[in-house]
Amino acid sequence: MFHYIFGPVPSRRLGRSLGVNVVPLKYCNFNCIYCQLGRTRYMINDLRMFYPPRDIIRELGVATRIRNYDYLTFIGDGEPTLYAGLGELIQWARNNQDKPLAILTNGAKLIDENVRTWLSELDVVKVSTDAGNERTFRLINRPHREITFDKFIEGIEKFRDIFNGQIWTEIMLVRGVNDNEDSAEHIGNALGRYRPDRVYLMVPTRPPAEPWVMPPTSEALITFAKVLSKYVNSDRIFIIDYIERGEFHIDKNDPVNSLLGILRIQPMTVEQVMDVIRRNNLDMAILDYVRKFTKEVMFNGIKYLVYSSE
Repeated sequence: MFHYIFGPVPSRRLGRSLGVNVVPLKYCNFNCIYCQLGRTRYMINDLRMFYPPRDIIRELGVATRIRNYDYLTFIGDGEPTLYAGLGELIQWARNNQDKPLAILTNGAKLIDENVRTWLSELDVVKVSTDAGNERTFRLINRPHREITFDKFIEGIEKFRDIFNGQIWTEIMLVRGVNDNEDSAEHIGNALGRYRPDRVYLMVPTRPPAEPWVMPPTSEALITFAKVLSKYVNSDRIFIIDYIERGEFHIDKNDPVNSLLGILRIQPMTVEQVMDVIRRNNLDMAILDYVRKFTKEVMFNGIKYLVYSSE
């Protein structure tokens, strides 16, 4: 049984992603209105040793031998760059397995020189840029009080100067908040400061932290992409407005905890959970047990199971 490793899970950007979960649930320096994990419960901006690195490395040693994956991805139930042991894990992964390394981060801790040094060993660093000015930054990302928009972008700029890998950015578009042409202009200017290799225009496809959050219209999404193409080559812009397809991997010897490990990171549709159970020839009673730790949420007409820590 793995406590820190999950998957591989199908990723819209990374193929089969073997996840390394390094931060407990809802410890973050953002409180994004669209977050699929719900509202941030512990708003922090300092590095903490949440878990002993040796425990995670022990699991990595096993998982990287027995799992078939495309990327080893550092992630968290919160913001992974808040984990003080992250540099040690990245160094182990660089020296002891041969698949590319990625991290899914909001990017706010890149203002810290130590964090920039750690992440410079990776192949792909995915950051978020949902806003192009302080006002929208506060509206959509609701960052820790120590984080300003200018410092946020400055950190990514400094990282760009030392990083030889790829920086990918996600822009999560929320109807009525940042999906207009003015926002596209401001965000385009921000992207010009650190020159991402890829830009993913995202829309909420899973239940968000705030129930009023909705995806933009198709027309607004297309218009946004056209405006953004003035700042980023259009062949680097990708629109992602669908739910991941593909197989979720679980440990047949511990199917319940494997499923819950995935659900802690991302909600799954009820059909996705049932597909995992059927494909692995498991007893459908597992679904009833999983429901004890999740709640059903309808979003955009689709029923999801969302991990509940309450």
